[in-house]
Amino acid sequence: MQNKLILYIAMSLDGYIADQGGGVGFLYETPSPTPDLGYEAFYRSIQAIIMGGTTYRQVKNELSPNEWPYAGTPCYICTRQQAQDGPDVRFTQLPPRQLLQAIWAEHPGSVWLMGGGKTIRSFLDEDLIDEYIIYVQPVLLGGGIPLFPAGFPKTAVTLKSCQRIGDMVELIYQRAGGPQGKIDCIPGETVV
Repeated sequence: MQNKLILYIAMSLDGYIADQGGGVGFLYETPSPTPDLGYEAFYRSIQAIIMGGTTYRQVKNELSPNEWPYAGTPCYICTRQQAQDGPDVRFTQLPPRQLLQAIWAEHPGSVWLMGGGKTIRSFLDEDLIDEYIIYVQPVLLGGGIPLFPAGFPKTAVTLKSCQRIGDMVELIYQRAGGPQGKIDCIPGETVV
């Protein structure tokens, strides 16, 4: 099994993962019926999750207050705040590279980098993201929390595939140097 860090996330057309108040309601405003984004298959393919403290609190307190949605999957929360680990939740202050080494020692395979922006930035700073799966939502927020906060080093990626899903677009990039092929984005067609 290949160890791989995957950023799997949705953003607005203007590049934000949350509005100016930190809300993610725009993610659920897609026209019905909600298109299948392959989430279940993706979730079954991962061995662990990494998220920042703000994302953890948002999931726990707002998005899924009555039930932890990732039960049974080890979740590593990158935070400076002290907190008590739970059955599937581990709080950590390890630097990104050391954290990944520790995760892969225990859970080899694909790891989901969930967010938020500061956590993503820390993994970009060390060029540790192997694959980027990004869903572009059909909305312009005009401000908010950017997917890629400024200041990280230049990072080369290669387009692996793109697909129109209703009014959304799924973009899959991989770290440059991976397998390459001709990629064309054709509306309504999946090209891999």
